[in-house]
Amino acid sequence: MKKSVTCVAGVLVAAAALAGCSGNGAGSSPSSTTTQAATTGEAKAANPGTGIIEATKMTSCDTAAGKVAAKGTVTPPEGTKGTVKISVSWVDPQSSSVLARGEQTFKDPQAGKALEWAITAEVPQKGTEAKCVLGAAVLQ
Repeated sequence: MKKSVTCVAGVLVAAAALAGCSGNGAGSSPSSTTTQAATTGEAKAANPGTGIIEATKMTSCDTAAGKVAAKGTVTPPEGTKGTVKISVSWVDPQSSSVLARGEQTFKDPQAGKALEWAITAEVPQKGTEAKCVLGAAVLQ
């Protein structure tokens, strides 16, 4: 008897669920349709700039938690016009999360002349030892 009550209860729950899903038989269609333009799948940066990582060297970078510093040089290549931006991100190698970030800019630097850069930041006390990731670009 107990088994048949459970089966009847299960059938009633299933019937109620199906009744809520059934339409009026005429089919339902959306009241309005919108169309999205096709995309190419390409992401475009707001200010793409030109990478000059090959002209940039990082000579030191602290990786322990707390106040950190990174230092190096950048030699803007011939034809460089615009602002040179150097960035350093301190990244957790386990999760790829950026723990801290800093940057330094040089407005209209002389091409071929080495410039020294220094960036400081604060890495949170918690977490693992960070890894330094260098970035360098000329922004127009």
